[in-house]
Amino acid sequence: MKKMIRKRLCIVILTAMLFSLFINYYVQTLNARNDMYRDAQDKFWQVGQILDQNGREAEKEKENLKERCFIRAKAIAYIIQDRPEVVGNQEEIAKITKLLQVDEFHLFDPEGNLYAGSEPRYFGLNFSSGEQMQFFLPMLEDYSLQMCQDITPNTAEGKLMQYAAVWREDHKGIVQVGLEPTTVLESMKKTELSYVFSLVTSEKDSTIYAIDPESHLILGSTDDSLVGKQIQDIGIRPEQLGITDKVARMTVNQEESYGVFARRQSVILGITMSEAALYQKVNRSTFLVALYLTGISLIMIAFISNYIDRYVVDGISSIHDKLARITKGNLDTRVAVDSTPEFKQLSSQINQMVESLLDTTNKISHILEMTKIPMGVYEYNRDMKRVMATSRLAEILMLGEKEAGMLFSDYILFEEKLEQIRRHPLEQEGGVYELQGKETRFIRIEAFERGHSTLGMIVDVTNDILEKRKIKQERDVDLLTGLYSRRAFYSKLEGLFADPHGLEHAMMLMADADNLKQVNDRYGHENGDRYLASIADILKSCSWDKGIAARLSGDEFALFLYGGSSRESLVGCVDRMLGSMKESRVELDSHVLIPVRFSAGYSLYPEDGTEAAVLLRKADEAMYEAKKGRVSAADDGGAADA
Repeated sequence: MKKMIRKRLCIVILTAMLFSLFINYYVQTLNARNDMYRDAQDKFWQVGQILDQNGREAEKEKENLKERCFIRAKAIAYIIQDRPEVVGNQEEIAKITKLLQVDEFHLFDPEGNLYAGSEPRYFGLNFSSGEQMQFFLPMLEDYSLQMCQDITPNTAEGKLMQYAAVWREDHKGIVQVGLEPTTVLESMKKTELSYVFSLVTSEKDSTIYAIDPESHLILGSTDDSLVGKQIQDIGIRPEQLGITDKVARMTVNQEESYGVFARRQSVILGITMSEAALYQKVNRSTFLVALYLTGISLIMIAFISNYIDRYVVDGISSIHDKLARITKGNLDTRVAVDSTPEFKQLSSQINQMVESLLDTTNKISHILEMTKIPMGVYEYNRDMKRVMATSRLAEILMLGEKEAGMLFSDYILFEEKLEQIRRHPLEQEGGVYELQGKETRFIRIEAFERGHSTLGMIVDVTNDILEKRKIKQERDVDLLTGLYSRRAFYSKLEGLFADPHGLEHAMMLMADADNLKQVNDRYGHENGDRYLASIADILKSCSWDKGIAARLSGDEFALFLYGGSSRESLVGCVDRMLGSMKESRVELDSHVLIPVRFSAGYSLYPEDGTEAAVLLRKADEAMYEAKKGRVSAADDGGAADA
C-alpha cells in the first residue's frame, strides 16, 4: 500500500510538473508568435506610413509643378499677345525662357502646328505628331480648355517633361510650356521600396519583404540579395501570402521559419524569422523553469512520503476497503477506523451518510403513499450498483418481487429495462410510453443527470391517457353512425390537401337521406336513427383503400376517396356502392323491412377542382340535382339518384 501510494504520488507530481512545463512552453511559444505578429503589424504600419507620407509629398509636388506650368504658360501667352514682334526673335524668346524659369515653351497656331518657341528643332511638329503631342488635340475644339499633361517622355527626344498648354486670349494660338520635373522625380524616388526599406530597421534574424501580389516577385527587402527573386526561390509558397490573420509556418532558405504577411497599397508586405531565433528565449526560460520545478517536486515527494508513512496509509487502506463495499451497493457496511481522531470522525460521518441514504428512500416512499399519487422515484450513482427506489415503483412497472430485486440491485439492468420501455413511445405525448404486461399501462418517465448521479420519476398516467382518448373519440366520431364528425372530416381534408401529391385521382361524394322525414313520422325517431345508421353502413362498405366518411349533419353524409389510378376506377367503386344500396333493407323494431335510399352526387379531383371547398360545393350541387331527379350523371361532376 505504501509503495503504491508513494509511486502514485511520484507519478502525480511528475505528471503535474511535466504538464506545467508543457503548458508553460506552449504559452510562451504562443506568446512569441503573437509578439512576432504584433511587431510585424507595427513594421507594416511603419512602412505604410512612410509610403503614404512620401506618396502625398510626391502628389503635392506634382500639383505644384502643374500650377507653375499653367502660370508660366499664361504669362508667356500674355507677353506674346502684347508683343507679337517677339515671335521669331530667338534672343527675346531665350530671355523670356530664362526670365520665367521654364525649360522650353512652344507656340502653336489655331490648327495645332508648332511654328515658334524656345526650341527651333521642334518647329514643324503638330498635335498629331506623336502620342505625347496628341494629348492636347481636344484644345483645338474648345477655346476654354487649358490642359496639363502628366510627366511623360516628349515626342522629339523621349526626355521626361511636364507640359501645360493654354489658349491666347485672342484665340490666335496656343502656348505650351515644358518643365523638367526634377523635384517631382526626387519626391517619387522616396516612394520607391528600396528607399523605404533603407529607413526601416529589422531585428536580427528577421527579414522584411515587399512582394508583387501578381508575379510574386520580391520588389524590395532589408536583404538586398533577395530583391528580384521569386518567393518560390526562397521557399515561400504563394498560398501562404493569403494567411494574414496569424503567423504562418514555412521553410525559408531551407530553414524552418515563421512568417507574417499583410496587404498594403499595391504590394504584399512580409516578415520572416527563423524558428531557432523566435524560440531562443522560450527554450532558455523553459529550461530554467524545469530546473526549478524538479527541485520543488523532489522536496515535496520526500516530505509527503514521510508524512503518509507515519499517519495516513493504514487508515486510508481500511477506509478504502469499506468504501469499496459501499460503492458496490453494500449499504449495510459500517466503517470503524479510529487510528486517529480525524479518521474516527470520518468513519462516523460516512456511517451517518449511508444511514441517511437508506432513510431518504423510505421517507420519500411514505410521503408518496400519503399523497396517493401513482408515482415512483428512483436514484442511482454509476459508482455503485444499487438503485435507490421508492416502494411504489415496482408496482407501477408491474414487476414481481424477484424481478424488482434483481433490477434494483444493478443499475445497468435497471437502465436496460427503462430502455426497453422507451422503445414504445406514445405518439403526440412527449415522455409517455406504453407498458405491456398483464394489463396495458401508460407511464411518464422523467430523469435528469448530475455528474455520476441519475434521478428519475415514473408516473402512472393511464387514467389521463384513457380519458384523453375518450374525449377525442367523442369529439371526432359521430356516436350514432360511427363515422367521422363534421369537425374531424374537415380537419382531415385540410391535412390531405396541404400535401396534395398523394391524392392522385380523387372523388368527393355528398349524400342526403331520402324519405327520412316519412320514416320519423311513421315509425318514430328511433327507427329514423336506424335508417341513418344503415346509410352509414353502405358508405363504409365501399371497398376502397384510402377514404374518409363522415356524417356532416342530421341526414347529410360525405365520402372522400383518394389515391385512385384513374377516374374510371373511382366512378366504378361508387357505382358498385350505389348498386348495393338498391338491394339494402333495414329492419325496424316493428319487424318491418323498408328499403334504404339516399341521393348522391360527386365531383372529381383534379378535373372538377383542386381545392376541397370547390369539390364539396360541386358535389353538393350534383347531389341536389340528383335529389330533384333532373340529372343522373355528368361528365365534370357525376350524380347518381338511388
